[in-house]
Amino acid sequence: MTSTEDGRESETVISVAKVGKLRPEPTAAREWVSTSRSLWIAGYILLMALVALRLPLTRRYLNANVPADVRSEIGDDRLLNLSMTVGTVLFFLVYAVIIALYFSLAAFLDKRVIPGKSVLAGRLNIGAFFVIAILATIPVNLFSVVFGVIQPREIPGYWAYFPSMAVLALAIFFPHWRGFSTGRKILVVLSAMALSTIVAIG
Repeated sequence: MTSTEDGRESETVISVAKVGKLRPEPTAAREWVSTSRSLWIAGYILLMALVALRLPLTRRYLNANVPADVRSEIGDDRLLNLSMTVGTVLFFLVYAVIIALYFSLAAFLDKRVIPGKSVLAGRLNIGAFFVIAILATIPVNLFSVVFGVIQPREIPGYWAYFPSMAVLALAIFFPHWRGFSTGRKILVVLSAMALSTIVAIG
């Protein structure tokens, strides 16, 4: 309590703020995130390892399809083998770039079209388009390596696999996009089909 010049007493009130929790309260809104980067990297490395295992098959395929006139023009088998080796290495490098671009497109769609998640092992986030990209590439190359098939597209059911796989992935992640508007749902389906079809015709 303090005194003023005119003799009146005034009270000084000190307001003490209550200190609450430093961490904000969790909101009811659900947090949406894209697929963990480590999963993209692991998927890319695994896929390129399978492609590397397919290189002997690719070389035999290229060697078997050299036109007779080209073979006679080269003449030397060692030079022909060298050209096949160079062609195989170039195929691997070009394919590595193409797959990197494909995974980049899938990651973009995974983040922008259905920004949802399913948690693996409590810390890794998995999106729908990551599943589509993995199922569209790794099983086909694994089948080729295991069974020695150079052209998997010649196998019955090859063309039906890709749209079926995309539909399955969308069905698994349906809770993440069922609340979308009709236009965005159409975008989700078309994007999934396009992403899987790129591999089928590539």
